[in-house]
Amino acid sequence: MSRPVVFTFLALGLFLVLFPLTLGKPGLPAGLKSDEPAYYLMALSLAYDRDLRLEVKDVDRAFREFPFHKVDNLIVMTDDGWRSVYFGKPYLYSLFAAPWARLAGANGLTAFNMLMLLAMVAMGGVYLSRFNPPWLALLFSAGFFLLSNAFSYVFWLHPEVFNMFGVAACLFFGLHSREGEAEPALWRLALSGAALSLAVYNKPMLALLGAPLVLAWLLRRRFRAALVWLAGAAVSLGLAAGLALALTGHPTSYLGVRRQGVVLCQAGQMPIAPVVVPPGGAPPPVRGTGGAWTWIFQAPEIGPAELAENFGYFLWGRHTGLFLYAPFTLLSLALFALFGWRDARRWGLLASLLAIALFFLLFIPDNWQGGGGFIGNRYFVNAVPAFLFLVTRIAPAALVLLGYAVGGLLLGPILFTPFGAGGPEPTLQSHVRNRPFRYFPLELGLREVPGYDKAEIGDFTLSGRRDVFLPRGERFWARGASFVELWLASPRKLSTLRFEVRSYAPGNRVRVATAREERQLDFGEVDEAGSATGLSLAVGEPDRVRHLPRGILYLYRLEVEPADGRPRSWVREMPPNSCPAFAQDDRLTESFFVGAELAFLGEGTDLAKNVYSLAWHEVEPRTEAAAGERFHLRVVLENTSGEPWSSSGSARVRLAYHWLDGAGREVVRDGRRTELPLPLASGARAEVQMDIEAPGAPGAYELVIDPVFEGVAWFSEKNPGATVRRRIEVLPAAGMAPIGS
Repeated sequence: MSRPVVFTFLALGLFLVLFPLTLGKPGLPAGLKSDEPAYYLMALSLAYDRDLRLEVKDVDRAFREFPFHKVDNLIVMTDDGWRSVYFGKPYLYSLFAAPWARLAGANGLTAFNMLMLLAMVAMGGVYLSRFNPPWLALLFSAGFFLLSNAFSYVFWLHPEVFNMFGVAACLFFGLHSREGEAEPALWRLALSGAALSLAVYNKPMLALLGAPLVLAWLLRRRFRAALVWLAGAAVSLGLAAGLALALTGHPTSYLGVRRQGVVLCQAGQMPIAPVVVPPGGAPPPVRGTGGAWTWIFQAPEIGPAELAENFGYFLWGRHTGLFLYAPFTLLSLALFALFGWRDARRWGLLASLLAIALFFLLFIPDNWQGGGGFIGNRYFVNAVPAFLFLVTRIAPAALVLLGYAVGGLLLGPILFTPFGAGGPEPTLQSHVRNRPFRYFPLELGLREVPGYDKAEIGDFTLSGRRDVFLPRGERFWARGASFVELWLASPRKLSTLRFEVRSYAPGNRVRVATAREERQLDFGEVDEAGSATGLSLAVGEPDRVRHLPRGILYLYRLEVEPADGRPRSWVREMPPNSCPAFAQDDRLTESFFVGAELAFLGEGTDLAKNVYSLAWHEVEPRTEAAAGERFHLRVVLENTSGEPWSSSGSARVRLAYHWLDGAGREVVRDGRRTELPLPLASGARAEVQMDIEAPGAPGAYELVIDPVFEGVAWFSEKNPGATVRRRIEVLPAAGMAPIGS
């Protein structure tokens, strides 16, 4: 390459490698996330102790650098009932990163990751310069790696960039030959196999990327080249397994051990205690875990329709799409189709990439993107460097400018906030809140997409982004001055949806739309309780249909766009805190800028219909209950009205009750609700186990079982004979002092 090109690259490289060393380790959350605890503490343990055993001093190191947050999900393993505890992740990345960890702690690992990313840029530039001007080759390679989600994984203490480096080095040494060489030298082939084995030790399916090289040599009867490559891979993999065996007693952390995640709550304390074996007792058996490789050999549980849906998400999904998070891969495919398609090795490489993608989509269909912590596709990013080696000639050169333009539109938020952006309900996926991502499909089939919430309303599910959508029991809030995208999942096709829409802001304007119909609601003056109006929307055909093993799910997209809003307080129930050292309130009062409060009433629900006639065929006898006790009461009832009872939406029929004291005074008005098992047609019967909670004070009470048409009326208000009554003596609960004592 020319001197100006080399100097430009070195200047950029020095900046990118050195600036991570100046940062306090950032991230969302403020401490270690995902699998970072294991990889980082392994690097420190190898650097200082030269072992992979978890001890108290390793716990102390975590809090020395990250004292503000407990350490969640440290993956550990054992084979002797936790008397010996080892880190439970593959160690190779941590081994190579150990000197950097000793030099600069967590920042040392980010600098090491950046160095590997820049090495990939250099390898890509040198490889492409065989077919293109050096400046164009390096520009393409820099865009390929830096304008991708790989840049964000530089700032994770994770092996993604390490695995990418192994793949890139394998293909660079295996495909690129020097000037005057017909084929790469044998030492380069050995290095190619060894490099890939580093990634294969972490992700075995990446071995497929070496297959096109070996097969090409075998087909051309270059048996020595294939043998040297395989020998390099085997020796390297054998050394990795042998060192793991010496350090932990197992060639890999995925076989022959028990693994689990633990929480580090405080320094000076081990997070897990040994299993106590009584004298003469047998030691605990060694058991596999969900983290073992056994799942690879299980039959996939996914149908063709779901696979096709997920493959679409894989390519252009909002959170995971390959072409969104690595736009130069699309350019690489286009250039391969134009200029590289005559090379059988590159066809084999493309087939290997497709096979790896299908492997994840087939065997982990609801988690193929990398679990709860991911930016783009965290699993497939390991294989992405192979796309660059599909490219030979780059023409026209203006295509590179197009790649940079698209990268700026889609990846700008990641490049400038690689640690995760702050804001309301912050997540590592905050960048998808920006406008370009709105036009790409949301991955509704994934198990975990952080930052989203769901509300179960009868047999429907309503989901949306947590910063703009807040479920409040049977109602939900949409944030003011915001575009709110919601998805309604139904087990059956719908035609019309009814809502009650309430505004707390005077003069507010709320747009509500489906694919079929759009309505705009104008609100005038409002009081403290707000102003509400009814709304009916046609939905037409489903926006998406999901074919699942348990049945078909119909999905409808709903848009809510309030022009204004008002802050309203709400109480967030915090999950139980497993670490007393990091105190937190169980209930936090927070504010939400409410633009609209919506209650989904159901499918075309007619609130004026007369549903209030029923017959009680059986009510389980019950005469006593303990104070505050929750119990079930079996009832059999029949819908004798002329209308079907809906079990969907907020306006649905549910069973409930009141409690009256001995003087006939109502002491509990709104008893616990019990869902009907199915929509109940006129004349149909249902057997239901009612969920009931006894009053907290002992005494003689009357239980009044009273169905309710939610949001409209109690049955007793329209038909006094619709209730059934039972006398129940409420006794003191165990440990309760008698009244008057």
